[in-house]
Amino acid sequence: MSAGEIELLPGERVLWAGEPVHRPLYVAADGVIAPAGLVLAAAALWYLLTQQPNGLVPAAAVVALVLGLYGAVGRSVLRYLALGRTTYAVTDSRIIARSGLFRQKERSSELAGLPAPSLKAGPSRTGTLSFGGPGTVTLIGVGEPKRVRDLLTKAIDEAKARQAPPEAGSSAA
Repeated sequence: MSAGEIELLPGERVLWAGEPVHRPLYVAADGVIAPAGLVLAAAALWYLLTQQPNGLVPAAAVVALVLGLYGAVGRSVLRYLALGRTTYAVTDSRIIARSGLFRQKERSSELAGLPAPSLKAGPSRTGTLSFGGPGTVTLIGVGEPKRVRDLLTKAIDEAKARQAPPEAGSSAA
């Protein structure tokens, strides 16, 4: 993402821009969701193949099958494809992520409200930077993640310093 592709706030400047250089097919949350989806899909398929359902029961079983398949593989595949169209930018006041498979959506998080980034190392000198809070932007599959983490840490500290109230000076009367 370049500065020309995003709308900068007045006085805002881009410190870093990039995109995922590694797109993981599975992430930690998939360790629970994928097996649960597989079990749901298998149970629905077994029911459809071995029982003689009638009424609304077959429709419910088909819905369970589709939801199970989505949880088992569909969610991961859609995320993988969407990461191929993802770009990130760090400005002196925000982190911005533009992503979406069919329609690009832009999300941002104010630096002054973020804790220090957490780095989870990935393969081939890539990593994921997250901030632990719900709704905050996560940078997935970033190249040179230690350098980006250090840049983010410094930018967060500077943003917090700009937002801090000025210290009360000692004024003698």
